[in-house]
Amino acid sequence: MKSVLVLGQGFVGKYLVDLLESRGIDYASTTTSGRDGTIKWCIADDTHNSTLPAAESIVVTFPLQGKVEAKRLTTEYLNHHRKVHGDTYNPFWVYLGSTRPFKETPSTCHTRPDLVTGGPRVEAEEYIINTCGGCVLNLAGLWGGDRVPENWARFYGDKDKLRNRLRDRSLHLIHGADVARVIYAIVSNSDKASQFAGRWLVSDEMVYDALQIFIGAAHIQGYLEELLEEAEVREMLNAEKIDDIEMGSSAVTKRIDASHFWSRLQLKPKYLYYVGQPDAYRP
Repeated sequence: MKSVLVLGQGFVGKYLVDLLESRGIDYASTTTSGRDGTIKWCIADDTHNSTLPAAESIVVTFPLQGKVEAKRLTTEYLNHHRKVHGDTYNPFWVYLGSTRPFKETPSTCHTRPDLVTGGPRVEAEEYIINTCGGCVLNLAGLWGGDRVPENWARFYGDKDKLRNRLRDRSLHLIHGADVARVIYAIVSNSDKASQFAGRWLVSDEMVYDALQIFIGAAHIQGYLEELLEEAEVREMLNAEKIDDIEMGSSAVTKRIDASHFWSRLQLKPKYLYYVGQPDAYRP
């Protein structure tokens, strides 16, 4: 039996398997193509999940489409492996979600997600928590390596999108390597079911100003100059021109409070984001 099974060796999965290898942990991971020695597997194609090995902990890195898909994955996996390992076989599930459905300011691990915004993903999260006794990690914006927040300025390709972003400029982040660190801390804990079952919000505990990050892009500067011709935008920013705009963490509101999680882990985030500076992570 494997110690850890990583379903989906994508962005987070790659950081995680690198860490597991460095710690000598016996693991298996999947991709849809079977690249790099992974198990070729796709949830839509494997009706009984028979290609997946048994593991003590299972990390699901991709979104499940509602309660039905979550139930099918977990139930069929258990049914298949309990034939070999007995009815007491009960792996610990870790499911990665997003902080997007959390609307309270600030939101904590005690905050209920907005079901309309979360949709099927929240349905799946609730199933993993309530039926499987698992752990859901709702992650802030993922960054690391080629995934650089400055490049996200491309998502604001017109004035209306930028105007909407200016109404709430706060940005919360978490480095992929820090996500790997917390997953490893959870799955290696001998009392993980009682310590970490439930829902946890995960960020690096900083709050960033999206405008400060994106202002280096020429098109953002151009749109901003045009928007500052509008009285509503000048009032919103309390500025007449770009140079007058207050930027930085003091100019935005912290929406995600992950302090409960880091306190429970007895860890601190290691990889913080600094505009214009290289990623400090080294494999």
